[in-house]
Amino acid sequence: MEDRPVKQILAEIHQQLKPLSELAASIITQAELQAYTEDLYNQLIEVAYDGIAFVTSLEVGQVITQEEIDERDKLVARAQRLILDAPNAK
Repeated sequence: MEDRPVKQILAEIHQQLKPLSELAASIITQAELQAYTEDLYNQLIEVAYDGIAFVTSLEVGQVITQEEIDERDKLVARAQRLILDAPNAK
């Protein structure tokens, strides 16, 4: 076994572990982005179901009340917020 200073050995170990550390950081970032995207998706699905329920409750000839307009506006605001928060929003 060759004699090398401990500092040199530690530097070499550190150099060899660097790619592993970078890979771990990349995996963590990807997992965080996936969790964020899944959360947005689930919230958007919830808004879609609420919107479907709202629209199916309306009938021809029905007088639209201020409460229904307010509900519509809340649904639209929720959807817009989620869409604008999406990573690829324009």
